[in-house]
Amino acid sequence: MFTIRNISICTLFISMIFGADRIAIATKVIGPVKYTRGSASSKALKKGHIFESGDILLTEKGGFAALIFIDDKSALKIKENSKLTIFGKRSARAIVKEIKLEKGVIRAQVSKQKKGDFIIRTSVSVASVKGTDFWIISDEEAGDSVIGLEGIVELLNIVSGESLDITSGLSGLSSSDGSIQIFKTDPKIIPFDPSSTGVDTKKLEIEFKDASGKKKTLIINYN
Repeated sequence: MFTIRNISICTLFISMIFGADRIAIATKVIGPVKYTRGSASSKALKKGHIFESGDILLTEKGGFAALIFIDDKSALKIKENSKLTIFGKRSARAIVKEIKLEKGVIRAQVSKQKKGDFIIRTSVSVASVKGTDFWIISDEEAGDSVIGLEGIVELLNIVSGESLDITSGLSGLSSSDGSIQIFKTDPKIIPFDPSSTGVDTKKLEIEFKDASGKKKTLIINYN
C-alpha cells in the first residue's frame, strides 16, 4: 500500500503507474453519473476513477461529479444533465487541457496556466483561462452563460469572432446568433455547488496491479 499526502507531489508517481494518457481523477460522485471510453459501453463513474484523454462524462438527473487534474489540481464540478469530453495533452511539466462541453453546467476552478493551456469549448463559444474560478452554463439553443467568481475568463463567440473578458462579479452571455454581452451578476443565478458543503475526507483510494500482477492500493490525500 502506498500513501501520498499531496496530489501535487505525486504527479510523476501517478504518471509512472498509470501512463501518459491518464490526466485526471474523480474526487466526488453523487447520483447517476456515467463515463464512456472509446468504443466501449458506458459505465457507472466511481470515486477514484482515472480519466484518460478522450473520456466522455455524462451526469443524469440528480447526478454530480467532481474531478481534479493530476498536474496542478485544477478542478471541474459537473452538475446534472451535463455531457462533456475531457482532453489532455501531457508535456514534461503540465497538461494542456481542453473540455468539449456539449450541454450542461460546470464549474472550473483553474490553477495558474499559460494562455491556451485550459480551454472549455462549446458549439458557440470558447472560454480560455489563465487561472480563475467560474461557472459556464451551455444550452444548444440559447448559447452560453459564463459567471465569473475569481480571476479573468476570456469568452469568445466563435460565430462572430467577438470576445469579452469576464471578471469577478460579472457574467457574459454568448449567443448562437453571434452576439456577446456582459452584465453584473445577479447572485440568484449562481448555481449551487454540492461539493462546497458537508464533510469531505479529501482522500482517494485507487486499486491497481503492479508489474507482477499483484494488487496494490494507492492512497492520495489531497487539499
